[in-house]
Amino acid sequence: MKRPIFKSPSVRQAGFTLVELMVGVLVGLLATLMIAKILGLAEGQRRSSTSGSDAQVSGGLAIYSLERQLKMAGYGLTVEGAALGCNLSARFNGAAPADLPPTLAPVLITAGANGAPDTIRMLSSSKTSFAVPAKLTAPYYDPTDVVGDKARRLALTSSLGMTLNDLLVLVYQDTVPAAAQRDCQVFQISADPGLKEVARQTGGAWNPIGFPDRAAAEGAFVVNLGLLNDVTISRTDDYKLRQTTRLLRSQTTTTQDLQPNIVNLKAFYGKDTNADDVVDTFDTTTPNSTAGWLQVRAVRIALLARSGQFEKDEVTAAAPSWDVGTFATVSGSTTCGTSKCVALKADVTEDWRHYRYKVFELLVPLRNQLWRADFSPAASAPSVPASL
Repeated sequence: MKRPIFKSPSVRQAGFTLVELMVGVLVGLLATLMIAKILGLAEGQRRSSTSGSDAQVSGGLAIYSLERQLKMAGYGLTVEGAALGCNLSARFNGAAPADLPPTLAPVLITAGANGAPDTIRMLSSSKTSFAVPAKLTAPYYDPTDVVGDKARRLALTSSLGMTLNDLLVLVYQDTVPAAAQRDCQVFQISADPGLKEVARQTGGAWNPIGFPDRAAAEGAFVVNLGLLNDVTISRTDDYKLRQTTRLLRSQTTTTQDLQPNIVNLKAFYGKDTNADDVVDTFDTTTPNSTAGWLQVRAVRIALLARSGQFEKDEVTAAAPSWDVGTFATVSGSTTCGTSKCVALKADVTEDWRHYRYKVFELLVPLRNQLWRADFSPAASAPSVPASL
């Protein structure tokens, strides 16, 4: 008897074919490519926005640091206008000190050549109590006096604010005929000051024999430097704003990098050339007389900051410019539409067009110039509106 044979129904296979699998992989790859491209664009836009913000922050903080230093410029040095711009000299261990300022002035601007960054040097007394000048009285200082004590002490109208080891500047009386600038020489207080006198004993680093080397007379006075704060703001070769602080008395120097990505620094003296108490000229010409220094009322600054992000495409078509307006004459400015502009050199590298730039400007009145004891407003100065 034959065993019956049962045929099982065929089982249908389920799944992807090779073609379907390849199509799915292709669609996934295209989706991944599109997502990566979108993310890349978004990240590029984010970096561009962030780098612009970085330039804004760096420039803003840099201009703030400059403003703080400029507001202190001239403190204790410009109380008497006759001291402004005097020819400064000193002896430290028998030789002229390194980097001694050539003149006693609140601000000294060194213009960069061919559009290079300028350098700003600011001087002020380090005294935190009083830094007031004092006139010499008889018997007047005389370095050749070997019988009396004219070479060892200076009689003054007051020694207010003066302490042992302070550096004083002896500003000589005006010459006859009057010179464009007076001479002034540095010495150090050798003992605790009396009520109306200070001692200058020969010896120590700042008091060599016979220095100050000229006899004083009526009209001479002293200015209290303390340590003398000597602050220089400059731009480094790696595009950082740098502050260099020198203390004259100790002959020490400290350096601090304030902000990165600073491409250019431009500074002008603001001068009142017609004595109406209104600044009418901005230039980089350092005055060579006391009368010229009395015209300097403010400092005007422009800072060019650069983004830290290098852009693949050129994003800056032309060099940035500083709109200086038309209210005063500005040296080196050219017409730009209805205003005046000063070009700011940005092509410090070959790829400079691949960065974004921001211009910051600042106008700082030299308040210590305006607070002089001999300052008097011009009769023709603009009056304050009655509504103010």
